[in-house]
Amino acid sequence: MYGQFFILFGLILVGYYCNKKGYLPLETNKNVGHMVMRVTIPAMLITTIAGIEITDRVLKAFLFSAAGQAAMMVMFGFLMRQYGRKRGLDSRLLPMLDLTAGSLNTGFIGLPVTMIFFGQAGIIYMSAGVLALNLYLWSYGVYLISDKKATGAAAIGKSFLQGAINPNCISILLGLLLAVTHTARFVPTVVLGFLTKVGDLSTPLSLIYIGALAGGSGIVQLFKEKMALEISVVKMIGMPALAILAMLFIPADGLAKSVFLLSVCMPSAAVVPMMVGRYGYGDKMSSDIVLWTTVLSMATLPLSVLLAAKLYGAV
Repeated sequence: MYGQFFILFGLILVGYYCNKKGYLPLETNKNVGHMVMRVTIPAMLITTIAGIEITDRVLKAFLFSAAGQAAMMVMFGFLMRQYGRKRGLDSRLLPMLDLTAGSLNTGFIGLPVTMIFFGQAGIIYMSAGVLALNLYLWSYGVYLISDKKATGAAAIGKSFLQGAINPNCISILLGLLLAVTHTARFVPTVVLGFLTKVGDLSTPLSLIYIGALAGGSGIVQLFKEKMALEISVVKMIGMPALAILAMLFIPADGLAKSVFLLSVCMPSAAVVPMMVGRYGYGDKMSSDIVLWTTVLSMATLPLSVLLAAKLYGAV
């Protein structure tokens, strides 16, 4: 397990080094992020999920994980809204805080990290979180941060469909279809081999991206954003604590609980500041929270794996 930690931090340091040397400037790194989200992760999802034996138990666990992660995002976002109100935050920022603090980067960071520590068996549970995140962001999330009267039900419905119909969700559903119907064996070997090779790029590229993002975010400048730092610390401690408490009452196997704990230690979703800029108010603070939680996750993710091993014995 400690060898996996070395790989995790080593790849992050590669990204940090490349950014500082100018090999991977932020604009180029942004394009790397788009490639990972739209090309390599979808390929990984299809081949990984299609290769899993989807029994009734696994399918129920998938649906249960998706529902659980959606509920956790809504619940914790609401709690953070109350926290922001108590701390005297501008009321216009509260919807942004709700969505930013509640969201989890289960796709871009969650899937590759899950593959490192839990292998293909854990991907099915984290992919449930990816599905939950997209449905959460583009239905409840859009409604939360937008002017409800100006946006209207039709516009929110359109945004929901645009979010739900994306490469990650389509790949999850396609992988499930191939697995449930046992039709993956009919896909040409060369096609599966190609998709596997492309999917294998997800872990190194995503971790290098995180390192480059940290290198270019200006950590010294971020320290001046004290409220964003405070909120980020509360999120990265409070959300896992809430999840551990909830799992005392939830019947699930050790692997499902371990991946769930890992998921709630993820930073805020990188797409949220763009959503806030389009629909709401406070995209600057939202971006600061995303950056801070990403930096903090370099510590919380390995800690969550160690804690999962101790509590659930699945690592």
